[in-house]
Amino acid sequence: MKDKFTKLGLFSLTQSFFQIGSVMMMAVTILAGKTISENPESASLPLSLVIFGTLIGLIPASYMMREVGRKYGLLIGTSIGIFGIGVVSFGLYSRNFILFSVGHLFYGLHQSFLQYLRFTAMESVPHKDRATALSWILLAGIPAAFLGPLAGLYGKDLLPNHLFLGCFLILSISLCIQFFLIANLPQVAKTIESEMKLTHDESTSRPFSYHIRNSGLWTSVLSSGIGFGLMVMLMSAVPVAMQTHGHHMHTSTIVLQWHVLGMYIPSFFSGFLVRKLGAPKLILFGIITLFLEVIAALQGTNFLPFALALILLGIGWNFMYVGGTNLLVDQYHPSEKNSIQALNDTIVYLLATVSTYSSAYLESKVGWYGLNLVALPFLAIVTILVSFHILSKHRIKPPAHVSPNLN
Repeated sequence: MKDKFTKLGLFSLTQSFFQIGSVMMMAVTILAGKTISENPESASLPLSLVIFGTLIGLIPASYMMREVGRKYGLLIGTSIGIFGIGVVSFGLYSRNFILFSVGHLFYGLHQSFLQYLRFTAMESVPHKDRATALSWILLAGIPAAFLGPLAGLYGKDLLPNHLFLGCFLILSISLCIQFFLIANLPQVAKTIESEMKLTHDESTSRPFSYHIRNSGLWTSVLSSGIGFGLMVMLMSAVPVAMQTHGHHMHTSTIVLQWHVLGMYIPSFFSGFLVRKLGAPKLILFGIITLFLEVIAALQGTNFLPFALALILLGIGWNFMYVGGTNLLVDQYHPSEKNSIQALNDTIVYLLATVSTYSSAYLESKVGWYGLNLVALPFLAIVTILVSFHILSKHRIKPPAHVSPNLN
């Protein structure tokens, strides 16, 4: 037991340093881009390139993980991130928007490797503990909720002659610590695979046509993808939207901190909710919460509506993400995990890339209210999909190897 918590604690700490960078990027990248971009509407390009870099790197990262192992793959990814932030810093220093953007692309490639950290943590424990492992990973976002925006706030004027450059210097230090922590992660034992092979043979991969027809797979993928896409679209637009409505960066920093807390504090009990309600019903709770977010956002542009909307946005994302991820890992055999995980993250980050790039443009064209209304049809689509999956599971008895508590 002690060994399990020590192991998960190290995974969680590693995730914290990774999340600090991700949160800080959301807080400052668009604002920093506006200081060196000739066209304010293109200021969201670097942030969208982070998501795009993650997207195009997922399959190569999956292949490399399979060849060299999870741990060495994570080390390679972190090295790419350190290089990318170096390019970002030089681009900002020289006021070269192209270099600034290309550096963000490399940082996105780094993120494609680190996306597998959550799967690595879940694979390091027995099958019955995987929801707990995911909760530990998500809890890492709590310190990141404070440290990420604070790094952006205090790094902004760290070098007075180069606005925001200090933010990326702080991030480079965080990445070096992340590299050290990954180097000390344990090699992942084949715990889950060994445990499952005791009950049934899953050594062969099923044809891809099987997965295409599997409603559970598409429910998990689109729940995670649409939830994540809406979250990054609204979250990345907040600093610009609040600036437009007369709020200072300090105020938007507080809102982002509460948002990230909303993203990760539910992880204290979301693992329990998965076991109690099942993943699909937890996804529905997330969808309802995001509907409430839209209602809160439409109440005004003062501090309180922004803060309440972003807290609800974080909670809704958490429920959809935890539910979607737990549902996903029930949809594949151990021999299929690399391809299905890569398919999942490719679709999720494709949706997030489009959402992030659209955020600054939509905010400038339709405003904060209109941006929130864009979410409604997508939430309706996921509601229909999840409801269909729940009804189909009631009609069809699940296979013996699938835990009824997680479906």
